[in-house]
Amino acid sequence: MNIRHAGITLIALAFLMAGTAAAELTPEAGAKITGLQKSLDSRGARWTAGETEVSNLTEDQWSTLTGLDINAPSGPLAPEPPETRLLASLDWRDNGGNFVTAPKRQGSCGSCWSFAMTGALESYVMRKRGEPGMGIDLSEQVYISCSSVGSCKGGVLFPLFLVRQGLPAESAYPYAEADGSCSNAASGWERGAHKIGGWGMVLPTVKKIKAALAHYGPLPTSMMVYEDFLHYKKGIYSRVSGKPLGAHAVLLVGYNDAGEYFIVKNSWGTGWGEDGFFRIDYSEMSSRVIFGLTTVAYY
Repeated sequence: MNIRHAGITLIALAFLMAGTAAAELTPEAGAKITGLQKSLDSRGARWTAGETEVSNLTEDQWSTLTGLDINAPSGPLAPEPPETRLLASLDWRDNGGNFVTAPKRQGSCGSCWSFAMTGALESYVMRKRGEPGMGIDLSEQVYISCSSVGSCKGGVLFPLFLVRQGLPAESAYPYAEADGSCSNAASGWERGAHKIGGWGMVLPTVKKIKAALAHYGPLPTSMMVYEDFLHYKKGIYSRVSGKPLGAHAVLLVGYNDAGEYFIVKNSWGTGWGEDGFFRIDYSEMSSRVIFGLTTVAYY
């Protein structure tokens, strides 16, 4: 390689690196985080705030982070799990192996409902096959484009589509951060789709949700998101302040009685929270967050 060509290559590399670097925190976002950190300290909160992958979003962009219809779908109750003594803690990421796929990023599409239900299906398949960590990756885009239960403007936790049609591999229709058309999915995707046998709603109490989580595996569930949640870095979340962003769907994967919290997978990328996961206080089931109000089990 001659010197001139090497110089051009280095310049191109510099531009590429600059284009992929994280955006600098805006003064407004920085001030909000500083104020939130002071509030957390004064209240003795059990979580830490700081800059995350979504801290810089404007109020106009907040709607892309959520997307769950506040009207809960009607559906049958999930059969009561057998009466057994529950463990004091459970984490499906480490329960005879890892039965939880890695957090993804919904980006500029209000498709949290699809990510929560698709993630639950991935866990369901691994548990049914007894193959933790099998590397399964199913298509959220097929759910968005083909199910008729939602779009980038929002959707509901209504998994009848997973009983009748199911979901294929991500490669059959890669995520596009857009509504898309079902006709763009790979021809014959239905033949390789993974399905569930049935589904039902779980009553919103700590005891009922814990029992369902232990028996049925990871559960799609709901919560209201507030502004402070954008800046969650680690710890056990409880709402402190901020405007409401909207209703949000997430995937419940564990609980811990000693710490009185649930363990949850989000869809805001691994640059948010605890590598894309968060822990939330049991008390947030009865706060403005109303965590767990709509919870679905696959069986």
